[in-house]
Amino acid sequence: MISLYRHIENLWFKIPQKLRFLLVGGFNTLVSYLLFVWFVDIIKIPYQLSLIILYFLTVNISIFTMRYYVFRSNGRLSAEYSKAWAVYLTLLLLNYAFLFLTADCLNLNILLAQALYVVLSTIITFLVHKYITFKKTG
Repeated sequence: MISLYRHIENLWFKIPQKLRFLLVGGFNTLVSYLLFVWFVDIIKIPYQLSLIILYFLTVNISIFTMRYYVFRSNGRLSAEYSKAWAVYLTLLLLNYAFLFLTADCLNLNILLAQALYVVLSTIITFLVHKYITFKKTG
């Protein structure tokens, strides 16, 4: 079983980093967005509370999958974890501001507004993680 995993892992790391980011990030983003839809549209939790719950449920999964399966980082875990959480907390604040402007002020549908934010934050996340959080040293 371990040899099968190693074989799959070797094939995985032959995939270009940007494509690995799209696959891993896409999966993480899909799960996160579906949870947002479920919280806001189905069980009717206000988006402000939904975002907090969502970030605490999904950020750790994102950090560890990005760290290993995308960036193959072997840096100090505590430092990278702290940097990654700082990134995601900043993104949470930007998410609040974006939804306030688009959904509350401009009356854009909240699910559409969040989908737009996800596209923007995906680009930001890749760049920040690549060049700051999981930057290769040496």
